Amino acid sequence: MLKHNDMTTAAACFFEVLPDGVFSVSDAAALSGLSLPRCQLLLTQFSLAGLLKDCGNGERFKRL
Repeated sequence: MLKHNDMTTAAACFFEVLPDGVFSVSDAAALSGLSLPRCQLLLTQFSLAGLLKDCGNGERFKRL
């Protein structure tokens, strides 16, 4: 993940704790310890970058 020049170390660490199955924003917040808004922002950015699939109107995601 760190090979992506635009990804910060914190975002890369956050991405690494995400589960392989479908998960919610609150699941990601619980796993990472980050706030819900911060997780929502990162998950949306990962989805736009093609690293995650949006499985539920911006509330549920899955790693690709």
